[in-house]
Amino acid sequence: RKASGYYSPLSGTVFGYHAASAGSYEPDCASHCSSGDYMGLRENMEEEEGIWMKEIKISLPPYKMICALFFILILAIVRGISSVNEIGLTIDTYVTLLALVLCADTCYQEIPGGGWEILAIKPGKQQRLTILKRFAVQYVFLIGTAAAGYGLFYLIQQPYIRENELYHFVTAMAATAASIVLFGALPVLISKITGSLWGGIGAAAALWFFLISSGALKLPLFLQIFAFGGMEMGDGDLRWIYGKITALVLGAVCIGAVGNFGRHFGKKRMKGKR
Repeated sequence: RKASGYYSPLSGTVFGYHAASAGSYEPDCASHCSSGDYMGLRENMEEEEGIWMKEIKISLPPYKMICALFFILILAIVRGISSVNEIGLTIDTYVTLLALVLCADTCYQEIPGGGWEILAIKPGKQQRLTILKRFAVQYVFLIGTAAAGYGLFYLIQQPYIRENELYHFVTAMAATAASIVLFGALPVLISKITGSLWGGIGAAAALWFFLISSGALKLPLFLQIFAFGGMEMGDGDLRWIYGKITALVLGAVCIGAVGNFGRHFGKKRMKGKR
């Protein structure tokens, strides 16, 4: 019987398999599994995309974007420059001030409405991941704003154009990004420790004012965060990188120290309820 291609229906039933009739299509198990994996991957990607969109809406409400673009436009109109080198210095200095104001409420924005209570019950790893996503969204936006401001200075101020313009632009964006990392995270950490949003902004702004003043020139080179584009450094002098490395390290420490939602705020609110 096996030689003639005949199989007993009973044997197929016992083993959970029914032989396909002639001319019929028998589904491929491997293909079905691959399709299921693809659907699962697609659902995960859509879910992750939805999470990112949610964080973008929370981290970058319309009023923040409008204020940032208005600020950079006014800066390009009011701040006079004479050469390309001054554009990078100006962008690095003032976009950093914008960063400390816009990023200060990264964790604080849930406090007034009690949203921190929902986030606080989630695992610590998930809370930290949420914080990192919010920082990433705001940092990308601020760097994009800095690039737009660089172009606005070209259009409005029409400075003297020199060679290696791409080099000046890239170094300006790199220097600005390092400053944003530090001054975007510092007010968030101070706000969580003190429980005061304006306290975090004020303390970070005081440090910013000192670092852009002439008094900062007395500090060691690795503490001069805004040495980029300074008069003391000529073209090709890369010693400003030491200060930017310090900014990146301190910024990473501040982001890591922010910790979980509600660790400081939550305790104070609970004491107030009691």
